[in-house]
Amino acid sequence: MMAGSSHVVDSSWEQELNKMAEQLKEYLDQNGKEKNLKQSASIFHQMGLLYKEQSKQDDSITKKLSLIRSAALFNAAVTRQPGNEQFKQSLKDFCSDLLKTAGAKILDADLLKIAQEVKEMVKEMRKKTNESLQQETIIPSVAIPSFKHVTKPGEKEFFDAFTKRGISFDGLMLHACKLPLGRMERTKKKPWTTELIKPVNEMLTYLDKDEDLKNGYRISDVLMNNCQVYGDEQIYQQFSEGVRNVLQSDQPSHHDRLMQQLNEDLTNFDAFNCLNALFADSKFNIKRLVYRTSTLFISALGRLNSIDDGSSFAIIDQLNNNNIIDDETAYLLSYAIAVSCQVRLKVYMEKESQDDYVGEEQLYDIFDNKVFANLIDTVGERSMVDYFAIVYNLQNVLKSIDDLSNLKFNITLTPRDKFRMLRMLQLHDRIISEWESYSQEQLPNTSSQDELWIRYHVARAYCIMHKYKDSLLMWEWLEERDIEHHWLKGRRMRNKACCLYYLDRFQEALQFIGRVKSEVLNLNLSDSDKYSLYGHLTYISALCQYKLKEYQLAIDQFMEASEYFARVDQRDELWKEISRANCFYYIGLCLYDLGDYDAAITEAKKSLQHFEQHNGSVNDKCECYSLLGRCHLERDDYDKALKYFQTELDLRLQFVPNEKQDSDEKIKFARSTIQICQENLELEMLYWMSLTI
Repeated sequence: MMAGSSHVVDSSWEQELNKMAEQLKEYLDQNGKEKNLKQSASIFHQMGLLYKEQSKQDDSITKKLSLIRSAALFNAAVTRQPGNEQFKQSLKDFCSDLLKTAGAKILDADLLKIAQEVKEMVKEMRKKTNESLQQETIIPSVAIPSFKHVTKPGEKEFFDAFTKRGISFDGLMLHACKLPLGRMERTKKKPWTTELIKPVNEMLTYLDKDEDLKNGYRISDVLMNNCQVYGDEQIYQQFSEGVRNVLQSDQPSHHDRLMQQLNEDLTNFDAFNCLNALFADSKFNIKRLVYRTSTLFISALGRLNSIDDGSSFAIIDQLNNNNIIDDETAYLLSYAIAVSCQVRLKVYMEKESQDDYVGEEQLYDIFDNKVFANLIDTVGERSMVDYFAIVYNLQNVLKSIDDLSNLKFNITLTPRDKFRMLRMLQLHDRIISEWESYSQEQLPNTSSQDELWIRYHVARAYCIMHKYKDSLLMWEWLEERDIEHHWLKGRRMRNKACCLYYLDRFQEALQFIGRVKSEVLNLNLSDSDKYSLYGHLTYISALCQYKLKEYQLAIDQFMEASEYFARVDQRDELWKEISRANCFYYIGLCLYDLGDYDAAITEAKKSLQHFEQHNGSVNDKCECYSLLGRCHLERDDYDKALKYFQTELDLRLQFVPNEKQDSDEKIKFARSTIQICQENLELEMLYWMSLTI
């Protein structure tokens, strides 16, 4: 019976079941096999009736178990006596009652027929598998000399694509088999091969090597975490013992190599940077974003503390037992690992394959990015917010400590962590609703650094939700406080200028930018961050000049902003090139308004090229096509204008739902310009025809 059930089993019902079980034993031989199928079938049928009746009294959990047992017992009776009409009718009645209990849409569904169809499918699959196993293995595996590998460039090598693989050999030799487990293929960046099937003593030498596998894995890291699936347990134990000896080694070189790998991972799998990169991307790799950002560092902590278990949960338990982390930290880290596993499992189940990519092929508009929405839909908002808050804190701890050999640390989640992650996950409306609750519970004028950061996230949310007045009030509140963090000071400057621009207060924005630009020099920022801040302030200034129809001033400032963006670090390659593409587009727009259509075409093409090379949104590309079309239209070059307008329209129609296409202003404008081009082309044709009459 089920332990912990809230249902109290009726003693007479249980006694009856026990009585039937004892009776069944009389019909078994000394090996426990049935001697008389007719007698045992009768007992199974009676037990099935009892469980079916009992299910009506069970609670929701035990009801399911009783129904499953009843179905199995009825089926067992029918299997032993296929001709017994009473048994078959009991099974049919059970199926009918089950459909009603489950609230099925199709109450007369034939479950027995469906079960038979599935059974036949399984039989066919087994048949095909057995037939495949009967075939000779592929030809190259036996190393026929005349089929030997050709090493001369450009010459063909025989590839057996038809013979079934009955047996596959593992090894480094190219003729070994079609898909060997032991061979890693050569690539342009990794022109070597690595044999992963060797004697234990040779495999252990990989633990001190820096050789890489695909996708950023190092062989040493992979082999540190091993488990036995099948094979000689003695060999596995021998290898595991060797791994333990390496982990417990006090050799400085081993510790230094682990620290080097940890620092590389902290750069390559930085949670904050990974999330930031998605602002301009349409797809993401869940293994990289929601799995490696946590498991890599749990694994590293395990190796640094000589813990040889391959399970993240077991490593966390050991860290807790060794007082390296407290109970709350152990709980948070375990929770993060559980979320990461759940995300991968759900995505794989939905795709019915181990495909780690989630998202769309292209973004229509960067302000309508569905990437995070897809991620949150997978396991829920709270799980995602808490996951990234936990891993962000963990990574910060590992970055801030130079000597991890005697590391002891603890992490907690604060309101600041929550607001930060809500912003990183683009849950701007949730930030505003959380702020409304939070601000009622806190002192309104507190100036702690945590409070300043929370208000920064809220101000950003207001801005993105087009609540520019609310956002500006928050930036001005921050302006009056002493902000220790210079990066936050710079963001406050940039975003206040942005709000003034969106509120059409262009002159105020220009005056503000002129005042704060000199202050940037005094900020304790990296050169790259200063270039980024200068670039954004200059870009906003240029937008204001454009709105004021000071086109030549705007052009000069867009060019200046582009130069600042070009000097930002390569790690921010994607967004800086998108920012430069926007500069080129607006330069082209200014030139168009000045009537210099040839120069405008040059800038529009430059902008379009940047957007295409750096994953710009569909809307950005459409704006470039529209500008190109308008320039050619002004030059009476209707053929080229029509081509660009048609390209723009086709792209927009792919991403705007059918029901919204007739009301979409940009689609309506594209259609009207296409009509103008077509009418002018018809007039030109009529004109030329008239000359020939």
